Amino acid sequence: MDRNHTPPADKVDLRRVRGDRRREAILETAVEVFGEQGFRGTSLREVARRVGISDAGLLHHFGSKVGLLAATIAERDELDRVRREEAEAAGATFVDTMRTQVERNAQSPGLVALHVVLSAEATDPQHPAHESFQERYRQIRHQDDESFTRLQEAGRLRADLDPQRVGQLVTAMMDGLQLQWLLDPEQVDMVGLFEDFLRLLEIDPAD
Repeated sequence: MDRNHTPPADKVDLRRVRGDRRREAILETAVEVFGEQGFRGTSLREVARRVGISDAGLLHHFGSKVGLLAATIAERDELDRVRREEAEAAGATFVDTMRTQVERNAQSPGLVALHVVLSAEATDPQHPAHESFQERYRQIRHQDDESFTRLQEAGRLRADLDPQRVGQLVTAMMDGLQLQWLLDPEQVDMVGLFEDFLRLLEIDPAD
C-alpha cells in the first residue's frame, strides 16, 4: 500500500465544501442570534448550540468571539449588498435601497449595537478586529460613488457637492445616528432623521 497516496481531488474538495457550508451556517445563525440578543447577551455557546456543533467546532472556524463578531458584521454587509442588488434589479431606486436599509436597521437593534460597539473598540490598533474594520471602511468609503454621481447628473443631488465624498458623509451620519438611537430610541427617530438628511442633500423624500 502506498503510504504517500494522496486522496483524490474530489474528496479534498468535498471536505472544503462541507467546511464552507458549516462556516456559512455559523454566520447566518450568528446574524440571527446577535440580532435577537445583542452584543453582550450573545455567547459562542448559544450560536454553537443552534448550529448543532461544539464550542470547539465553532472556534475552529473563527478562532475567538471577536473573530466571529467581525465575520458576522462582514456577513451582514454582504447580505445587505445582495438585498440592494436584488431590489435594484426589481426596479427600486438607489435612494429607495438606502431608505430600506435604514428601516431594516431600526428593526435590528442587536445588530446595530454589535456594529457600534465593536467598531468603536476596533479603533485601537491593538484590537484583534482593527484591520478587518479598517478594511471594511476602506471598501464602503467609495462603493456608491457612481450612484451619487448619477443622482447629481440627474439633478437629484446638490450640484455643489463632490459625489465621491457624499458616501463618506452618509456613512458618518448613519454611524452617529445609530449611536444616538441606541442610547435613546424613544426620542431619536432614525428613519425620519435620515429623510431630513436626504433633504439637506436636496434629494426629494418623494423620489
